[in-house]
Amino acid sequence: MHQDTVFTIPEPESSDGILNPSQKVLVWGHSPHTKIQGVYLLNRLFTTQAHLAFDSAMVKREIQMRVESGSIKDLKHADEASETSHLEHDGAAVAGAILRFFHFEDDGIDA
Repeated sequence: MHQDTVFTIPEPESSDGILNPSQKVLVWGHSPHTKIQGVYLLNRLFTTQAHLAFDSAMVKREIQMRVESGSIKDLKHADEASETSHLEHDGAAVAGAILRFFHFEDDGIDA
């Protein structure tokens, strides 16, 4: 699904003063395909590459549109992705993490 890539995380030295030296941005999700799937900074930042609103039907349609447009050329991989779009995922865990972030329930986490 991803047509963009995050290669590095922000560090205090490269943040133009947005981060102070004691702050560390953490990578909370990764895979062999996507090295940085989400980043986190205690009480300040939570990002995710996941498309939280996508269900199986939406994933299949997105794959189909990309095959038809020619942006996906590996038809075997497209078929496999479409066939596995219904499999279990971490959506509930990600939603829980987002809720904890916005309710500051992660204050006790040593980041």
